[in-house]
Amino acid sequence: MTHRNNTNQSGFTLIEIMIALAVFSIAILAIVGLQTTVIKSNKGSRNITSATFLAEARMEQLRAGGYASLANGSDPSPLNSQGGTTGGIFTRTWTIANYGTNMRRITVTVTWNDQVAQNRSISLVTVLSSQID
Repeated sequence: MTHRNNTNQSGFTLIEIMIALAVFSIAILAIVGLQTTVIKSNKGSRNITSATFLAEARMEQLRAGGYASLANGSDPSPLNSQGGTTGGIFTRTWTIANYGTNMRRITVTVTWNDQVAQNRSISLVTVLSSQID
């Protein structure tokens, strides 16, 4: 029986496989870290969108009420993203200031705390005239 020595063997050595696994593991860890950052950013963006929606809704209500009924105010309890009070994190206030003759400036501000307990806010400002053109 003859035994052959084949020196042209192809394949991967154990060291090459371990290096490939290490590189793959580092890449997976980086992707997981990136995913966590993306999730936090999405939640922050959702809160900004909800706060803008709440401010716009109050602004439209104040405009629809008419010039004579404008008064400073705030919601009695925190609001959720749909404007309800269950599980609310948003507080909404509005101020009315005289702005020249027969005009008033309306400022609606919505505030909330983000994931790291930082106070955030959105303000919308418009001017309403008592005269109808």
